[in-house]
Amino acid sequence: MVGAVFGKKALQAAEPFGMKRMSDEAYNEQSVATTTEFAVPVPGDSPEVALFRPLLAKTRLETKPLRLAYSAEKDGWNARAFHAAVNAYGAAVVLGKTAGGAIFGGYNPRGWIGLGEDRNAMSAFLFTFPAGDTSRPAEKLVKVGGAGLAVIDKAESGPLFGAEGLSIPLQQGQERVGKSRLGSYYARRADGGRTLFAVGEEKRAQLVDLKVFVAAGGPEEWQLDGIVWKSSGS
Repeated sequence: MVGAVFGKKALQAAEPFGMKRMSDEAYNEQSVATTTEFAVPVPGDSPEVALFRPLLAKTRLETKPLRLAYSAEKDGWNARAFHAAVNAYGAAVVLGKTAGGAIFGGYNPRGWIGLGEDRNAMSAFLFTFPAGDTSRPAEKLVKVGGAGLAVIDKAESGPLFGAEGLSIPLQQGQERVGKSRLGSYYARRADGGRTLFAVGEEKRAQLVDLKVFVAAGGPEEWQLDGIVWKSSGS
């Protein structure tokens, strides 16, 4: 109908009448993350990226080369170092390991900017290899209870997925502490388990590794839209 009224050029235009089209990637991220489709490897994927690449189907990062933006061991186990490395770089994947051997993480489709916002996103998800067995697929735990509080973006804290799904404060006295309680904001595990971590780490775990991966390239541009900061990727 648009073509009939405004002509074929309107359909072909990248931004007809100044209105941006919603890309397939952006459209897909309006929905709960898929658990039945899997992304294929991307040339150049590191062994760590290869662990979670299949989980990125129907996301902004599905086909994009990824780079390591933050390594706690290299950059520091503190919130300031975390935000300095990841702020304004858009969608990101957290990957961590506990002293008990669990390998876990989460996908943040909105990224971080450290302005204290609650970032809503239906397509956010957590994942885990609770026993550290990467020969089997990771368990993917989707957002539940609506899009709200998918990620809590506080400058004084590390990654926060939901109020309690995954919390890594990166604060003094809790530099290497991870907390996880599933069910309220992110789905429980298939066996009913309510943590991303290993047996004996049900609510709190000591972390031995923490990294964040983002798309290769530069940061997004941010501008104030009324009272809300928006990026070129929003």
